[in-house]
Amino acid sequence: MRRPGGAQRILAWGAIFAAVASIIFIQQIAVGEALATAFWLNPLLPGGVIASRDNFVVNVDGVPIAFHVTAGCSAAVLLAPALLFYGVTLLLRRIAFARALAAAVVMITVIFTTNQLRLGMIGWASQTWGMDLGYQVSHRYVGSALAIVGFCAGVALLFLLTSGKRRHHQRTVTV
Repeated sequence: MRRPGGAQRILAWGAIFAAVASIIFIQQIAVGEALATAFWLNPLLPGGVIASRDNFVVNVDGVPIAFHVTAGCSAAVLLAPALLFYGVTLLLRRIAFARALAAAVVMITVIFTTNQLRLGMIGWASQTWGMDLGYQVSHRYVGSALAIVGFCAGVALLFLLTSGKRRHHQRTVTV
């Protein structure tokens, strides 16, 4: 088996650096996530949604409630180990550069999008069923399960996209 090429090693170390950076800059990432959640959730909820730093604000029973995107609620917590796994995988196995890059984009997109859906679901459930039932169930149970599923799906897709076997096409000549 051939060793990873230079471009792949740069991509691998970039992923490992990104994993560390996502933890170091987790507060800034949480701010971005709150902004993103407010942006797409705003037209969907009565009364709209606004962002304020690392919070998105939803009206619950006529009262504005700020949902704080903590470090533990950020996609960065899920992305860091996934990016670390990705980087190590690239250092150990030769993978076509385009395939490796596509795998990273798919993994990051799945994990980030799933976490956005989780945050939006928490805001929607809280507005729909109130803080006692809506928030508790959506945050503690459904949201946690969704985060786990999103992380597993992202890593599984990464594994599938980086471990595909090459198919050799045989040419047949008809005589």
